[in-house]
Parts: sequence; structure tokens; C-alpha cells
Amino acid sequence: MKLPLIDIVPRMRRMISHPEAMTPALLTSAVAGLVEGLALAALLPAISSLAADEAWWGLTTPGWLVVFAVLALVSVALNFVKDQRNYRVAMDFLRSIHRLVGDQVSRQPLGWFARPLAGRLSRMVSSELMTTGEIFAHMIGPLVSRIVTATVVIVAAWFWSPWLGLVLTLAVPVFLVITLCSTALARKGGRIHEPDEEELADRIVEYAQCQGALRSCGHSEDFAPLTAALDNAVASKKKSLWIETLGLLLSGAVTQGVIVALIAVTGTLAVDGTLEPVPALAFIGLALQFTSTLSAITEGAMGLETRRPLLDSIDGVLTAEPLAEPDTPARLTAPGSVELRGVTFGYTPDAPVVRDLSFEVPTGSMVALVGPSGSGKTTVEKLISRFHDVDSGEVFVGGVPVTRQTTEQLMAQLSMVFQDVYLFDDTLEANIAVGREGASTAEIRHAAELAGVTEIAARLPEGWATQVGEGGKALSGGERQRVAIARALVKQAPVVLLDEATSALDVENEAHIVASVEQLRKDATLLVVAHRLDTIAKADSIVLLTADGQIEAQGTHEELLAAEGTYTRFWNHLHHAQGWTLVDR
Repeated sequence: MKLPLIDIVPRMRRMISHPEAMTPALLTSAVAGLVEGLALAALLPAISSLAADEAWWGLTTPGWLVVFAVLALVSVALNFVKDQRNYRVAMDFLRSIHRLVGDQVSRQPLGWFARPLAGRLSRMVSSELMTTGEIFAHMIGPLVSRIVTATVVIVAAWFWSPWLGLVLTLAVPVFLVITLCSTALARKGGRIHEPDEEELADRIVEYAQCQGALRSCGHSEDFAPLTAALDNAVASKKKSLWIETLGLLLSGAVTQGVIVALIAVTGTLAVDGTLEPVPALAFIGLALQFTSTLSAITEGAMGLETRRPLLDSIDGVLTAEPLAEPDTPARLTAPGSVELRGVTFGYTPDAPVVRDLSFEVPTGSMVALVGPSGSGKTTVEKLISRFHDVDSGEVFVGGVPVTRQTTEQLMAQLSMVFQDVYLFDDTLEANIAVGREGASTAEIRHAAELAGVTEIAARLPEGWATQVGEGGKALSGGERQRVAIARALVKQAPVVLLDEATSALDVENEAHIVASVEQLRKDATLLVVAHRLDTIAKADSIVLLTADGQIEAQGTHEELLAAEGTYTRFWNHLHHAQGWTLVDR
């Protein structure tokens, strides 16, 4: 079991831009505690001098008053400097953590974001951030000061009377045990409620993002997952509070017991003549302040423990390991090509999605991936984009394994148009321009024309300057995909990965997307998760996947039809489905 300061200070040191500022802040806190301890220790000789009207430790009562005045002035100045330095470190933390988290997130593989992170990340950099910032501003500095103060008082008590020094020294392990028990209870309480609060945050984000679907189903006011998450969060928070309250009650009870013991020992020493009455009363006052300081140390330690889960969340992001990549770009031996060699991959270790895949997409060709739902078609494109590293085998882009390329080099070769298109809360034109930095207006408009975005701009209230909303909510799904294809056209990447999900599109959007695919084919290598008959038939090569993620057949459309196997049945099924029409009777 660790004391709070042992690991929290080094972890916070990694989270600020100027870690060297922590040392003078902690030293100032320690010196402020030293001065406060000296002031408390001076009470015994000062009161003894006042009661006996004689010098104690070389000073009379006026001399001790001067000492108190000097210590008070020094303490005020030190506390001002201490607070200033501690707040400076805390503000550095608040400024730095957004950049550190942002930099770390930007280095993670894209598959990392498939985890339920939205709620946790939003809490981490918003409401929880200020709470975490309090660790240094209001907790670590005062905790260091109080520890030093208690140490000075113990040392002074030994000089005054070995018996009193022994009594105060024996109180320390008692409070140490209290601190360890109380922080353990606080940690246990945090482990109980923190997962449910993260789940609640995720459900709130989900509830906000899925309002359209919820309202269409009549569940906008009774979303069961959100209600269940809220109930679980409330129940676990209550349980957590009871456990943390138990820690506070334990701390309070033992503190009172130690105070009674100190008073009893002091009274006994006064009765048997070991202590004079007035110094004994002064020591009782000192003991009360001493136990109050120890109790404040325990409460501060518990406060740190209640914030430890927040620090753990930030630390979990900052220490997440990005996919390994080289420091310098590789030399591409076959620009524009894609190849998979014996690739096996699963999102969980014991459940492979694709198995021993081997196929090639030559430069300038178009390859269609077809197969039943769940056969791993989209997973293949994500492996090429290095959302994840394969479990076995190798993925090549440009003739070089993706693991030997820098992220920037790999992404420069790829344009990805997947089903879950995301548009930024910016103008229509800016969302296309993000495809390539420095693209001219003419290039943007030309790509938009080819992808059918020009007519979208024509009917929007502010044309190209229209804000499309967060995620592109002002546009339909098909229109968002057209914008994504325009991005790909602007980027002019040598390889385009396209998930041609046209089954849910209207005739107009489908026609534009088909035309865009033809345009992309002129200038780039295409790997298409194909759903349309025309796209499949026009591909230079077709890769047919089985339901368990293996390659059943490869070849041209004519070759696979001639084989009269699964592909023929699949083709006939699509052909008959496409021929369905609605009739009025």
C-alpha cells in the first residue's frame, strides 16, 4: 500500500510543461511548514517564560514576543510565495494537459478510438480537469507543509521533554495506520463508483448523438440504457460515499482517542511533578494543535485518493503505447500498390475476423471485395490503413510493409472513404479542403463538381460558406459521402479505400457516387468494398470472402461466374434483388 505522495508527485511531474517548477514549490511549502512548526514549538518556552517571569532558552517574554512577530511575518510571506508557486504549477498543469492529451491521442492507432472513449475523454478535459488541478494547488503543497510542521513539533518536544517527545512520536504510527486505512477505503470507494460514472458519461454522449433514431422509435424520453446507467451511477456513488464516510469516521474516532491519551499522559506527568502546571497546560494546547495537524494530513491524503482515479484516467491516456513506427520514411518500391500476405487478425485474441488472406491490388487497378456481412471486408481496409496491426502476416502499401512506414508517409498514400463519414462543424468548402492542405479554390471546386457536391452547395442557404454542423448533421448520409469522395479527389492519393455502401442511398446520390468512383479509378488504385452490380462487374479483380474471413475465390467477374460456385449464387442473388420494383395495385 503506497502513501499518496509517493507516486502522485512523479506522475504530475510528467503532466506539466515546466516540471522544474515543482521542486521550488515543494521546497517553499516545506519551509513554510518549518516556520509554522517553529512557531508552535516556541509556545512552550514562551509560556514558561511568561509564567515564571524569567528567561527560557535565553529569552524573556518580550524576546519571545519578538520571535513570534518575526515568525508571523516570515510565515505570511512564505505562505504567499508558496500559494503563488503552487498555483503556478497547477495552472501549468491545466494549460499543458490539453496539449499532452491531444498530442498523445493524435499518435494512437485509429483502432484505439473504437473503444468507448468519448465520455471519458470529454470528462477528462472538462469537468474533471479542474478537480485534478486542485491536487497541486490545494493538496500537495499543504500536505508537505503539515508533514514538516508535525516533524518540527516532535523534534522540539524531544528537546523540551523526552517523555513528551516520546508521546508525540508514538502518535505518528497511529496516524500513519489511520492514513493508510482511510486512503484504502477512499481508493475502494473510487473503484466502486468510477466505472459506473464513465459508463454514464458514455450513455449521455450516445443519447445526445442518437436523438434521431430514438425519437423515430418513441424512446427519446425513456432511453433504457441511459436510465440504467444513471441508476447504477447513483447506487454506486451512495455505496462509495458510505465507504469513504467510514474512513472519515475512523480517522475522527482515532484522532479523539489520541487527544485523550495525550491529555492523560500530560496530566500524569504534571501530577507526579515531572512537568510544571503551566508548561503542562501549554503542552496540552500544543498537543491539540499537533493532533489537528496530523488529522489534516489524513484528510489531505484521503482527498488525494478521491482524485487518484481522475489522475489514473489522464495517466492511462498519456502512457498508452502508440503503434511502433520508424523515425524516417521508407523508400517505396511499388508506389500505388497494395498487398496482403498471409494476414490473420481478430479484434479479440481467440476470435479471428480474417484468416490467412493473401491478395494483391496492382498499381492503377481496381479490386472489389465481396462477401457476406461479417466476412471482414471493412476490417481489411482498416488493416491497410493500420487501424490495427495484424496478428500474423504482413500488409504492404507502396511495396513496403506498413509497419516500416511512418504514419505520415502511410496516410499520404491513402484516401479513406468509409461508411461512417465524419464532417467537421465548418463550412462545406472547408470540409472538402481538409483533404489536402494548400489546395486551391479551383481544385476544390473541380473535385466538388466531379463528386456532385456543387449542386448541394447550390441549394444550401449560404452556398459553399454554409456550416454543415457537427458531424455533418445538416447533410444527408449520401451527401456526406459525396463530400468525403470530394476530399479523396482533392487529396489525389495514389490509393483509395472505398466502402461503397450504396444500398441505403437514393438514386441521385448513388449516381454521383458511381460517377466519382469512375473518376477516382482514372487516377488512383482502388480497393472497394463493393455492393453494386456495376462496380463488381467493372473491377479488374474480385476477391470473394467467406463468412469466416477466408478467401474462397479470386478472379475477374467472368472467371468467377464461369466457376459456377458461391460467387455465381451471390451474383444471381444481387441481380434479382436489384430488379425488385414497387407496383401500384
